[in-house]
Amino acid sequence: MTKKGSANGSFFGNFLYEQVLSQRPHFLKDLAQAVDFRFVAEHCKDFYVDWGRDPWDPVLMFKMVLLQFLYGLSDREMEEQAAFNLVYKWFLGLSAEEAPPDFSSLCRFRARLGADGFETLFSQVVEQARSRGFITDRLHIIDSTHISARVDLFRLKKEHKGKGGGDDDDHYVDRHSPDPDARFGRKSKKKSFYGYKAHKVEDADSEFIVRVRTTPGNVHDGTQLPVLIDGRAGEATGDKAYDSEANHTHLAAVGVVSGIIRRQPRPGRPRNSRRERPKIERKFSEGKNCHGLDKARYWGLAKVSIQSFMTAIVLNLKRLVKLTLAGGTVPQPA
Repeated sequence: MTKKGSANGSFFGNFLYEQVLSQRPHFLKDLAQAVDFRFVAEHCKDFYVDWGRDPWDPVLMFKMVLLQFLYGLSDREMEEQAAFNLVYKWFLGLSAEEAPPDFSSLCRFRARLGADGFETLFSQVVEQARSRGFITDRLHIIDSTHISARVDLFRLKKEHKGKGGGDDDDHYVDRHSPDPDARFGRKSKKKSFYGYKAHKVEDADSEFIVRVRTTPGNVHDGTQLPVLIDGRAGEATGDKAYDSEANHTHLAAVGVVSGIIRRQPRPGRPRNSRRERPKIERKFSEGKNCHGLDKARYWGLAKVSIQSFMTAIVLNLKRLVKLTLAGGTVPQPA
């Protein structure tokens, strides 16, 4: 058994919500109408086996985590908003007078599901979009973006260089860092970072993120294409970092046309798909500017992977709501 919100059984709560929420539009109202969140309970049940006391309903807990990433809230801020924000309480299924789970419950919920659990929920959101015909799989775009670790980078670089290393040393591990899974990587030849990479695949027509993988910052982008691109796509494109014989061979083996941008010019006309590659850069920008993907919220690869999955879920749900309100039509390429 799990503890659920009681909004549906509270006359006072329902009356108050009807009076307040009926007066103006709100994204959470559209989201609740567009998405049936009961899939969360179904796919979380294996993570709720043999727990001594009744935990909070996983749908309620997932919605709280979703609100965190949607609006950039800490665990404590989420608890406060769930207690006093009427729209949040309504979306969570709490009555107006009901207390929400405390902030420590959010930590336990994330730990209980782990990266595997959040990957499952991410995949279910993708399948909802695919079942509605939004995802065409005509063209998949692969790329990565960096996530800066939550560390004192100035001290880290000073200590590293003091040992004779450069800040792009792939093998350097700061054993005193609170985040030993993070690694140095490069955004360009002149700019480095310390942290992780979120590798993502976007469906070009619908602009849904369909695959996600998080690695330490020193992992080369090109190594992730065989992991993330399968035979579902008709064509795949990416920048020059993915141009390798191994990747072209993989795409041919799974029956996917290669639209990877080549390092060296080749005879013939370049594929038009390369013009669509900036779509994923816009998605990364949205994730960083609006949903905190620029900096790790947690320490450790497993927890940062949860952040990557949740950011992708938020971006996908926003897109799902937009396409649903637009009548379920996906813009076609020119």
